Amino acid sequence: MTRVLVVDDERSIRLTLQEFLQEAGYGVEVAEDAKAAQQLLKSGEFDVVVSDIVLPRISGVDLLQTIRKESPRVQVIMMTGQPAVETAAAAVRAGAFDYLFKPVSKDAILRCVGNAAKFKVVEDERIRLAEANRRYQEDLERQHQQLRDNYARLRELETLRDNLTHMIIHDLRAPISIALGYLDLVKERAASKLGSEEMGHLDTILINICRLNDMIGSLLDISRLETGNMPLNRHACDVMALSKSVVQSFDSLVEERHLSFESASGAIMASCDEEITRRVLGNLLQNALKFTPKDGSIRVVVSRKDDMVRLEVSDTGPGIAPEYHGRIFEKFGYMAKPVHQYSSGLGLTFCKLAVEAQGGQIGIASVVGKGSTFWFTLPVA
Repeated sequence: MTRVLVVDDERSIRLTLQEFLQEAGYGVEVAEDAKAAQQLLKSGEFDVVVSDIVLPRISGVDLLQTIRKESPRVQVIMMTGQPAVETAAAAVRAGAFDYLFKPVSKDAILRCVGNAAKFKVVEDERIRLAEANRRYQEDLERQHQQLRDNYARLRELETLRDNLTHMIIHDLRAPISIALGYLDLVKERAASKLGSEEMGHLDTILINICRLNDMIGSLLDISRLETGNMPLNRHACDVMALSKSVVQSFDSLVEERHLSFESASGAIMASCDEEITRRVLGNLLQNALKFTPKDGSIRVVVSRKDDMVRLEVSDTGPGIAPEYHGRIFEKFGYMAKPVHQYSSGLGLTFCKLAVEAQGGQIGIASVVGKGSTFWFTLPVA
């Protein structure tokens, strides 16, 4: 129920307006002056105040100003027996919702109070929504701050992990290098004393220690690439000749597979680090050999388009499902079968960082059961 306070020093007017409003379903209180009205306003909640401008001791305009200050959501309608423009203007300037001229008819008071009550409902809803929005924004900001704090902490932990990994890798290199040296010495001196089976075991040990040494080197290179500390000797390089020589170095490993090389005639020059680019192409060829069956084929293609040189390594292996195409280049990324062999998180991660450090891009196109094509680009020299 909308609650209305009628303020007028004339008792007959108070009671008449009270009767009009109560018949219309409003809850109505009356006051004979501004002081009594202020007491009622403090003790109860009102939606609309209808007040005479001329009141004893404290004027209706002063009452209006107090209401605007202490109860700004209450709508105030001023009444005057002096229908002058100046009087009405003063009431509106002071914050009145509307004004009425005496004698006030039933239709006029009901219309005016009805409009004021509707406006109060709309204003209350606006304020409620504004408050809800403010709380939502505050909650959102708290969530964003929590996310920022979590991200900062995650970065700290990643830095700590990378630093620890880097330190461990450095500490591992020395004993592995020593072990390799002594194994080479043992193999040389024991060749005439050991049987073929024992020498095979020794070769297996050497192969796996060399593999571990390569993995440690890759980790160090990845760390340098991630921090921007990897020295790159970029210059104009004939990528066609470079790729051809890398492919030829794999001839002895092809066995029954078919390895082909395709390129346009003449030099194809790119701005790159020659040794790093050799390693990238070599890593991709090693992966292709690992997954291509004995009767399969591997194809290396070098081409130029606009201002980029593109190198592709295609195989006829098992292929890789689309959901792994992004994750396959992640460091220490996990891949479910049948692509878990790609998931050392080192070779392909090195390729990605090395290519991007030279201003290129790397990617994969693959269909399960039909093979894969790994490609990367380098800027034209």
